Amino acid sequence: MRPVKLSLMTAKDKQAPLAEEQYVVGMHLQKLRQEKLLTLEEVSQATRISLANLRAIESMTYERLPADVFTKGQITLYGNFLGLDGRQIAKQFFFERDGDKEKGSFLKKKLSNHSLTPKQLAEPSHISSATIAGLLLLLIVFSITGFCMYTSWKPFAFLTNQTKNLSSSVINTFHPANPATGNRAKIKTLNLTALFLKDSQIILSLDNKESVQKVYTKGTSAHWNAEKKITIEFSQPDSAELQLNNTTLPFPQGVDGHYILRIPTASSTP
Repeated sequence: MRPVKLSLMTAKDKQAPLAEEQYVVGMHLQKLRQEKLLTLEEVSQATRISLANLRAIESMTYERLPADVFTKGQITLYGNFLGLDGRQIAKQFFFERDGDKEKGSFLKKKLSNHSLTPKQLAEPSHISSATIAGLLLLLIVFSITGFCMYTSWKPFAFLTNQTKNLSSSVINTFHPANPATGNRAKIKTLNLTALFLKDSQIILSLDNKESVQKVYTKGTSAHWNAEKKITIEFSQPDSAELQLNNTTLPFPQGVDGHYILRIPTASSTP
């Protein structure tokens, strides 16, 4: 095999398919590591990247890698450790994974679907149903406004008074000291505490909220509350001590390089 060199990709290069002269990132990193007489265990200890992820990166086994945000950070760290431009290495890695995707195909398809035939161009224009609905809505608004001005009726004041009366009724109906209304079930919440043993990245999801990415350093702790469920994906194995409602939890076992904690688990009873 003839030696290959790392070349920066330009915008023009992205439009062309990968040529045989372009290296494969995993093979390049593996070759450079071997030239430096480094083992995977030594790299893992120095970079804190798991052995499973290092092997997946060098063998380009994409399905065994964690989420893209973790993979990008680990490849960047690995490239910098070997004296390369880590960002460029990560960029090339994802380019080789995704291949040459045609840009603008979705827009072209939309334009072709909406192109008018000569027959359609010759037909007279029609008012859309959305326009008719908008005109009817404006007519209703003007009619109600005119009615309020004519009768001096104030709908907003009326609605405000009704809301106040309803709130007062609810407050008077329920009182903690009243045995008839005070026997409400206590709301159980999920209280999860994590003490990080390593520098780690996580992807956190509480109940039905959008997932967020966070970074914690060794020795720090975090606390999260949720009503129904908590899902956390850790970037490294055994990176934190976990407690749920003051009960110690085992750290999740890795599956294809993913360390995901789900509360409640699939086997938990509701």
